[in-house]
Amino acid sequence: MLSIMIAGFSYSQENSNSESGSIFFSNSSRPENSLLNLKKKDNPFLNKLEKKDKKIFFPDANVKEKRPERYINSNEFYLSRLQRREAESNKNMNKFKVDQFLGEIRNDGEYVNIILRDHEYPDGDLIKVEVNENIIMPAILLTEKAKGFKLDLNSGFNVVDFIALNQGSSGPNTAEVIVYDDQGKLVGTNRWNLATGVKATYIIYKD
Repeated sequence: MLSIMIAGFSYSQENSNSESGSIFFSNSSRPENSLLNLKKKDNPFLNKLEKKDKKIFFPDANVKEKRPERYINSNEFYLSRLQRREAESNKNMNKFKVDQFLGEIRNDGEYVNIILRDHEYPDGDLIKVEVNENIIMPAILLTEKAKGFKLDLNSGFNVVDFIALNQGSSGPNTAEVIVYDDQGKLVGTNRWNLATGVKATYIIYKD
């Protein structure tokens, strides 16, 4: 029995050696491109980091040179509106009781687009629009958001009057007016400050 066990152990050991030789390469027989034979390569980025010279590795690492982060202040919007309202209410109203001439535009297009908005404090300003003394817009509420209308042009003079119906809650009646031709080209821009009943006038001449 002992001789059988010894014989079996020696056989299994020989068999194991022969099988292992068929799976793994010996040190002398590993191919050069084997994963087991890779050479360690230096990482230049890690070398810079190990030197602890962060100005080289991170050129913008100096936080002091950067602008500090700006946080949004929800009160700024309301403060700016209050300041605009105060600035508007402190104006001398006597200066705005005179009709204002906005300018003359020469245009041979079929129509123009007129854009209006309250460029100061939106406080309920209302205007009426007349062309050659004919009412085309009986009332427009001026807001921060621009609004506009298309104006068909007659040959010759088109006298466009913007008449202040009120002065809002702070006065005067304020607005920015922008005029585009039928090709979308900017042909006029201006602003007005009007007392109630006073008008601002654009003259558009169609050739």
